[in-house]
Amino acid sequence: MKKIIATSLICALAISAAGCGDKKIETASLTEPIPEQSEAESTSENAEPTQEETAEVTSDLYEAFKQGTASVKYRGTGDRSGYIELSSILEVDKAYTLDEIIEACKTIGVYNEDGNPNITYRSIDCGQDGVPELLVNIEFGAATNLTMIIKEINNELVMCFDQDGGERFYVEVSDNGVIEAGGASGANVHDMDYAFVDGNGDYIFYYGVTETLAPYDDYYAYKNGEDYVTIPVEGLDADHIGIRDYYFEADFTERNHMFNYYMIDDNYEDITTDADYDDSNLLKQRFNEAGINTYTKAEMDQMISDRATEIGYPEK
Repeated sequence: MKKIIATSLICALAISAAGCGDKKIETASLTEPIPEQSEAESTSENAEPTQEETAEVTSDLYEAFKQGTASVKYRGTGDRSGYIELSSILEVDKAYTLDEIIEACKTIGVYNEDGNPNITYRSIDCGQDGVPELLVNIEFGAATNLTMIIKEINNELVMCFDQDGGERFYVEVSDNGVIEAGGASGANVHDMDYAFVDGNGDYIFYYGVTETLAPYDDYYAYKNGEDYVTIPVEGLDADHIGIRDYYFEADFTERNHMFNYYMIDDNYEDITTDADYDDSNLLKQRFNEAGINTYTKAEMDQMISDRATEIGYPEK
């Protein structure tokens, strides 16, 4: 099962949250969907999209796929599905109709009660090159859905991206192919990641982050891949500590982790000062003793900005 993850761009991660009791968890995101609406969409701005209301896609192949007479090739690239793990039920380089994908999902227990999932379509423009792609969302129920980006390449349809969402995780795709996914993997742990599909149909991972607020037990800091060290929090004011684990690799086993810690008040607001990054900070000392370097917020912001430039991350 793949892990799915969490946070922001130049403003970095802006999450105000709490772990338990009456404290509420809220996640603020930077990458918001781009609200370019078609005429059909603008007539019902606040309504949930239906197959009839979503924008038309010009390709005959897209229309044939919607009608169940064309197949899409599963490439395995851009595969971010977790609970609906397509890699376990679909074969790489084999093509499937929409019905076949739904039936394959049923084999791993993903289906809605009446057997007919709600399917919506939207035309998007990855790379903003004027060539449309098809965004497909299969809603198996309130708790489970599957999002796919499909592109016509050399007169065949290919699946460029797939990811599932549910009660604890969500997936949002902007009109220019920017993908934001996030959710809660624990009471005080929040994940988010950012990626995009470009005009060539290639899935490009931007970055992800896992944020832990007020750690109530020892913190497990991953170093490379699945190797980790333990950062003890005993003797620290853990209720007023936040830790962010950033990475630029989509594959969990290949990640190089970069850590930023910060101080929070009783309302989970960031109150970090420059002095908190001094060598005298006990949390910083414990990271150092474990052989792990930590970065200031400004340093992480710069690395994330450089990463955006390097991969050509689309502007908001």
